[in-house]
Amino acid sequence: MSGLLDKANKAADKYQDSVHQGDNIVNDPDAIISAYEKGKQASDEKTVKTQTVKTKEKKTVTTVGLLESNNNASGLNVTALKFQIGAVVGFLITMILVFFVDTVVLFGDITLDDFFVPGLIIWWLVFNGDDLKKQEFEWKKLGITAGCFIVVSGMIAGVAFFSASGSGVTIGDVQYDGDSDSIDLKLYGPKGMDYTIEVLVDGDVEYSENGKINIDKATHEISLDEFWAGNAENMAGQGLVEYEVKVTSDNKEDSMTFNEIMNREVDTAFVKVLEKYDNTGEDKYYQGIYVWMIAGIGNPGASFDFENGVFTGITPQPIASDWDATVRVLGGDKIHTYTFSADEGEGRESPGAPILGEFNFDWVSLHLNGEYLEKDDFYGSDGCYTFEITLNNEYGEQLISTDSKIRFYWDANEAQSDTSDDVQAEAC
Repeated sequence: MSGLLDKANKAADKYQDSVHQGDNIVNDPDAIISAYEKGKQASDEKTVKTQTVKTKEKKTVTTVGLLESNNNASGLNVTALKFQIGAVVGFLITMILVFFVDTVVLFGDITLDDFFVPGLIIWWLVFNGDDLKKQEFEWKKLGITAGCFIVVSGMIAGVAFFSASGSGVTIGDVQYDGDSDSIDLKLYGPKGMDYTIEVLVDGDVEYSENGKINIDKATHEISLDEFWAGNAENMAGQGLVEYEVKVTSDNKEDSMTFNEIMNREVDTAFVKVLEKYDNTGEDKYYQGIYVWMIAGIGNPGASFDFENGVFTGITPQPIASDWDATVRVLGGDKIHTYTFSADEGEGRESPGAPILGEFNFDWVSLHLNGEYLEKDDFYGSDGCYTFEITLNNEYGEQLISTDSKIRFYWDANEAQSDTSDDVQAEAC
């Protein structure tokens, strides 16, 4: 205090300081010191109050942030809970489908049980989705949840195993393999169960084989050479030969017919043509013919007819099959020959050559890129021309057909200027 008084006295010697008290001006040094201390005390109290308010505001903001993060006043993380509930439900549905409805074939070789490992991983990721979304990786938590998923899936697998122990082996699917000319079987059943496969043709066993289930399925490939006995159906879809596969296990049987994939033999083939000519000038000149062929099952009912330049007969039912064919154009000055083959109906002039077309669907042109058989390569004079077809089935008998006979009138038509009197190609 004495220090302040000395300072005040020294200052008073140099100049007169003033402190307002109402309307009065005070120049007393003691009053000045008293005013200074009161002002300092008021300033300190204001600072303390300001800090207190700021601290309270900060605390309040923090509390609100927690509520927003948890989405629940009780502290429950609703977002994480939604992820977990969805994952548990999805996981249980997946496990039920995998272990109890696993014989369902979705497409190709894919069945429901193939989704076991992907389903386990996906639903585990969903369960931890909230943490992963925030990139908060708690490795201990991730490991514990992964272990729980594996344990639960193992328990469900055990239940499925024991519930299936009283059932036998079942047939899941029978498909034709065009690459190996065989049927592919997919069987399902309890792990380690023994079984016997039999292929029956019209009720008689033509092939048999023993096997054992590996985990929960087994596959077999059986060549058609072992049992094929002709087309299963005729052109009208009526049964000719009954094909059936039967599996026996633990005194239980399961069987399935597969007639729809056993139509392999072409018994009918026809050729049709379209005349190509040029009549841009005063005269009409024939240049050649576009040539198509169709092959399939034609008994009973398929027939060849050709009138006014178009095919008017009844076509056979195309099928997917394997064969080699030769078509010769007979009746003219030259014999033109086509050579080609079909692999599951896909026609080519030679292996690796461009595709002519799909014989298992419809007519196929015997020329590529819109080309045609030129007149000079086969035509002699007006008359009947035979399109001789020789077709060697991979399964079935050889087909030789001379049904496709067409008469042309090109010389006569070119000799007259009035095209309205032209005679179009017709059956012989």
